[in-house]
Amino acid sequence: MSEFERNDLGLVDYLHCETIGEPGQRTFNITARSSRGQTIVWMEKEQLFQVGVSLQQFLSTRDAPPDPALFTVPPIDSPVPVHVEFKTGDMSLQHDPASDVFTIVASDIPREDSPEPISEITFSFQRPQAEEIMKRSVSIVAAGRKPCPLCEVPLNPGDTHFCVKVNGYNPTENPMGEEHS
Repeated sequence: MSEFERNDLGLVDYLHCETIGEPGQRTFNITARSSRGQTIVWMEKEQLFQVGVSLQQFLSTRDAPPDPALFTVPPIDSPVPVHVEFKTGDMSLQHDPASDVFTIVASDIPREDSPEPISEITFSFQRPQAEEIMKRSVSIVAAGRKPCPLCEVPLNPGDTHFCVKVNGYNPTENPMGEEHS
């Protein structure tokens, strides 16, 4: 069993999600920074989408408490700031209702051939940051490849799509090769 290297950035003052690359070739990440260090957590599009959707569902159904409690940041083992970057395998989103603070815990993908410990990063953020990440993540995912209107497979710009719902024909053409108007 691999060891874990756990780091907690506490309450972050910078939180941002972004994508790099062209649709169909994009990579996605969340960057978080506090006085304790910085992390860049790379993830799949679906993972970023789930973060956004989970935040959206939560924020739309629960109001902020009128007098939130002070969020208690766990003590750190080392005063040296951490800099962690990895592609996440597991990720969870939590909420502390008393302080109205959200927390993401992400761990990297274990590699059997690596002697390195599995990195795990925890960072917390407030409601305004949650609202921004929710909006930005949904916007980023929506800006990707448009899906086929019939089979929902993402369409690559400039490529011909042979849709399974129309027996392999391009949905903009009929089987006789005549263009639809």
